[in-house]
Amino acid sequence: MVLAPGFVDAHIHVWPEAIEVKPARYTVADHFAVSRPAGVLRTVLIQPGMYGFDNRYMLEAVGAHPGIFSAVAVVDADAESLDATVAKLRGQGVRGFRITAAKDKPWAEWAGMHGLWRVAGRAGMAMCPLINPEALPWVAAMCEKHPNVNVTIDHLGRVGAASAKPPDAEVRVLCGLARFPRVHVKVSAFYALGRKQVPYTDLAPMIRQVFETYGPRRLMWGSDAPYQVQPPHNYAASVDLVRERLTFLNAEDRAWLLARTAESVFFTP
Repeated sequence: MVLAPGFVDAHIHVWPEAIEVKPARYTVADHFAVSRPAGVLRTVLIQPGMYGFDNRYMLEAVGAHPGIFSAVAVVDADAESLDATVAKLRGQGVRGFRITAAKDKPWAEWAGMHGLWRVAGRAGMAMCPLINPEALPWVAAMCEKHPNVNVTIDHLGRVGAASAKPPDAEVRVLCGLARFPRVHVKVSAFYALGRKQVPYTDLAPMIRQVFETYGPRRLMWGSDAPYQVQPPHNYAASVDLVRERLTFLNAEDRAWLLARTAESVFFTP
């Protein structure tokens, strides 16, 4: 079955150049060249880690293409005037904040992180954890304290990144977070999970378990370009896994995974 064009890629990175990073560049034009032929018309830009809190290039892309891009920024949770920073970023098209497990202590023990979640909740912004499976309980602890905040977990919580077969225990922990109704999951970064081989159908059992737990309205597809477009991987294969190869999805399910869920979280007024 072929769906009409108009998909939303919930996760890519762009940069003009970078030292010791491959690829050396991935610009908006580079992205359009691979995404538009696949039927992707809108995209969520994720601030790449090598630029830290400097979101300028990403925000310039958002401003130059109104309605095409939304953005997930990186901010200093310990900075002063966090409310003002978040308000300004929201006005520039940011709808979420990327957080990682970079510090030694869990988020629940970090006052600044609690502050960021509170501000994000008031502003209607999503918290977007880039974490390995062992940090999934950190998400649960923060959701207990901040139940009004939308959360979108990157790349299926990286379950299966370290093994050819995703561990059942880690999948259960990821599915356990579905008890928090505002938690969403990105079905993304297929190049990095499981066997890491096109067409990625070895991931179907895990994706089905997550789908049956969360339902289609809390899952969104993302490519994780430019990493997904590095040979032997390609952009079309990422789209096709959801569009054609996950046979347990019906047409409405695909519509949510490929567009509507990301729209509801990242393209709100």
